[in-house]
Amino acid sequence: MHEAHDDSYARMPGRDAPVSAWVAFRRANARMYRAVADLDRGHHHEALYWFDRERREVESLTKKPEWKSDYGREGVEAAGTHVVPAARLSEGQLPPLPDVEFGVYLRAARERKSLSLTAVAAKAKIGKSTLQAIEVGSRRPGSLEVIAALADALGEDRAMFALLALRVHADSMGGGDD
Repeated sequence: MHEAHDDSYARMPGRDAPVSAWVAFRRANARMYRAVADLDRGHHHEALYWFDRERREVESLTKKPEWKSDYGREGVEAAGTHVVPAARLSEGQLPPLPDVEFGVYLRAARERKSLSLTAVAAKAKIGKSTLQAIEVGSRRPGSLEVIAALADALGEDRAMFALLALRVHADSMGGGDD
């Protein structure tokens, strides 16, 4: 719970931020606290309290007249994050990939940011044990949505994460360079 509160405080918009920024902030907090409630059974009820509080804040903010004028202009965050297909890249346009397995790279990125498994799992909306299994290589990410969510949770490049994860998949299918 402490990590969730710290994350919330770190993302808090400034006092003069538009209502749409506060709505996006409160919605993100609600999703985060809901994920914490699902992941951390020791703080389940406390996280549900914070989830409900943030949800009520969103309701209150969206009733303000400023919300109506901000909506659409400020790029209000949608309810869900969708992966938008990108244009196809030629092999020469691909970024150089580190010579490391996806899970190892994922763990190093998490540790560089000094984030716990719980915090990253909550941000990415996956289970802590799933994240741990991906990091140690006993489980694949499963989908591009999970890969994108992990990249976003760590502030990493989605394309780099996807290429690393897909390289492991291609290698296991016999499509490697070996």
